[in-house]
Amino acid sequence: MEHVAELSAVRRVALILILIGGITGLLFAIVSLAMVPFMAGILGNDYGTIWQYGGLLDRYGMVGYPQVGLEIVAEVMFLWSLIALVGGFLSVYSALRLARKFATDFAFIGIVGGVLLLVAFSWLPSLLVLAGSILAYFDVQ
Repeated sequence: MEHVAELSAVRRVALILILIGGITGLLFAIVSLAMVPFMAGILGNDYGTIWQYGGLLDRYGMVGYPQVGLEIVAEVMFLWSLIALVGGFLSVYSALRLARKFATDFAFIGIVGGVLLLVAFSWLPSLLVLAGSILAYFDVQ
């Protein structure tokens, strides 16, 4: 069994990228998930009307979620937060498993986690995870 100290430099870089991206994605997802009730409360107190019909909406035509009621906005935010949370967990799991055994299956799990983070608009963590996972995937071959 290979240990982290015995890994090549490319594999170490891949592991570090995946781990940093996964942890950052988890932190972003947790903060986003914690903000959902707060945003739902704000949107329910008529601040949503100001937000929805603000100057940016008039200027650019659409901001946020056009033609969507305010009650759906909180549900969409909750769903995106859960997707980011799953992506972060998969990324960290991938990095921890790759540290024990370098295999394409675990690199692929990292790619899936990176794509989920990308879907959830966590750009920096997703790019870190995807770069590290792709590097790990091709280094295994």
